[in-house]
Amino acid sequence: MRVERIREGNPVQEGTEKRRDRLMREGMGDADAVGDPLVRFRDWHREWARTRPYDAAAAVLATADAEGRPTARFVDLARTDHGFVFFTGHRSRKALDLAVNPWAQLCFGWLDLGRQVRAAGPVERLDPLACDDHYTRLPRPVQLLAWATDQQAVVSGSGAVRDAVASAAERFAGQEVPRPEEWGGFRLVPESVEFWQDRADHVPDRLRYQLTDSGWSRQWIAP
Repeated sequence: MRVERIREGNPVQEGTEKRRDRLMREGMGDADAVGDPLVRFRDWHREWARTRPYDAAAAVLATADAEGRPTARFVDLARTDHGFVFFTGHRSRKALDLAVNPWAQLCFGWLDLGRQVRAAGPVERLDPLACDDHYTRLPRPVQLLAWATDQQAVVSGSGAVRDAVASAAERFAGQEVPRPEEWGGFRLVPESVEFWQDRADHVPDRLRYQLTDSGWSRQWIAP
């Protein structure tokens, strides 16, 4: 499943406030503690996308370096398959962290619906063909930016980056923009996925899926 950005034009059948009230009233019952967490995530994400957020694909990715020093930043979730896929430059801080400590956590904060999802597990790099496939779908300005910037590099100002983008545009004028070798994708393969749902009585539901040798186990966790 590819995670789509939400733009203008999709009808909204239920307002955000009413949707939040409904979800907080319904909560998560014992019948919800079944199945694959990625299936549940997709259901929840579709519910979130219907609220027309600014960026339905946004998530916070937390990584740590070899000394355990953490950093967190927003990334765009590109898609879900058997994990959570995102893309970045291989010289970015997150990529450098993952090179020495290939574990991470994603946090999706869908606060307008009283919901939060956390997914944690090892992270693997995608093969070049998968990276090429995603790169060709990006808007051309984003492709040019991948050539123009060396993430984490110190620059003289935003003007320097714009000049670099202009140079990249001139370099690839009249042709497709190829994917830089130092740009690619990662997949977080979850070993733990946790769902949080606020409730109208202020007693939230918290359900954790944990991967075991025999499949996914499910536990209700105290909030």
